[in-house]
Amino acid sequence: MRPRRPRSSSSRRAQRGQVITEYVIVAGILAVMLFATFPGADRSVVALLIKAFRDAWSTYSYTLSYPL
Repeated sequence: MRPRRPRSSSSRRAQRGQVITEYVIVAGILAVMLFATFPGADRSVVALLIKAFRDAWSTYSYTLSYPL
């Protein structure tokens, strides 16, 4: 059985820095995709989702207002 060689701390630090960089890049791309308006659309994806929830709630509350 061979003894294990300890990893150098600089190697771990470099890997940790790379993961943080990748996370920031992916999070930034997702934020741009969700909040930016696209050509031909007047709203972002988040704005369309909020509008859909408001319309659904309006319909639901109108339905609840009917007497039994």
